[in-house]
Amino acid sequence: MAASVGLPSDDLAVQATNDDATSCKRYAVDRGYWKDEFIRYLYRSSEKKSPEISRGYYARVKSIHILVDQFLDRTQQKCQLVTFGAGSDTLHWLLWKRKKLPALHVEVDFPTVTARKSHCIKTRPVLLEALSNPVITMEAIRSDHYVLLPADLRDVKSLGKQLIDAGLDPNLPTLFLAECVLAYVEGAKVNDVIRWTAEHFKTSVFLNYDPINPFDKFGEIMKQNLKSRGCALLGMETCPDSESQVKRYHDNGWEGAWSMDMAEVYARLPRDDVARIERIDFLDERELLDQLLRHYCLSGAHLDSQQLGAMDDGPTIY
Repeated sequence: MAASVGLPSDDLAVQATNDDATSCKRYAVDRGYWKDEFIRYLYRSSEKKSPEISRGYYARVKSIHILVDQFLDRTQQKCQLVTFGAGSDTLHWLLWKRKKLPALHVEVDFPTVTARKSHCIKTRPVLLEALSNPVITMEAIRSDHYVLLPADLRDVKSLGKQLIDAGLDPNLPTLFLAECVLAYVEGAKVNDVIRWTAEHFKTSVFLNYDPINPFDKFGEIMKQNLKSRGCALLGMETCPDSESQVKRYHDNGWEGAWSMDMAEVYARLPRDDVARIERIDFLDERELLDQLLRHYCLSGAHLDSQQLGAMDDGPTIY
């Protein structure tokens, strides 16, 4: 991820977490955990990662892709996707390859992050090919179905205006996606974003992946590691567990909220594929993986004014 945050986190340190995440994904892809032919064009090197890290990223990527696919299917792709803190994410190209693009996909991130991604897209034909009628500047891209938008989540008034100006239609079903973003943003600012999306998009889904459980030994170590790099988990302090994730959605205008830690998500993933990836790298002990998975969660909520049934029965991850 690469989120827009407020002090005491350092913006550059938080942006660096995008490189960490992309490096982990690149290694897992190279090892065969999932297929992504585009990630090498956005991140060219990968250092060896532990099996626990690779399985954790597999659970994250696989579950989110399943839920995004469900939304696209239920709306017959007559919908929109907004990715907050998109970083070097390749979801748009993976959807394009499968002919499953929404009507519009808007990726939002720091200007320095979008500038690097804009350059990568402009200079790599395999990425540029996926964009129809692109207009590319140093920090932004506008095209028929894809927009790369430099914006700050801390300023929801400006963010909202930029999203609407980018062509986002409040009348179309919209999926908002945040992966390891909101945990770095001060709690009140997160509430502003979640509330704004609920107020303006009445047929929509919000999906969020974030760290949780910061107060036990494992969580304290996780916090200290990030703090030593200049990253404060501002949002996690005010929303530390699955229950508070659900409450935050309800407090800010959403319905049907749910949350589960990644251990539960991992247990719900297609068993044949899980068995496949568990053969890739030998795992010495299961305990560390279980601890890791229980310190991240996937949560979501919906609004369904058009009665499309877009995840109104909660997540189905299998």
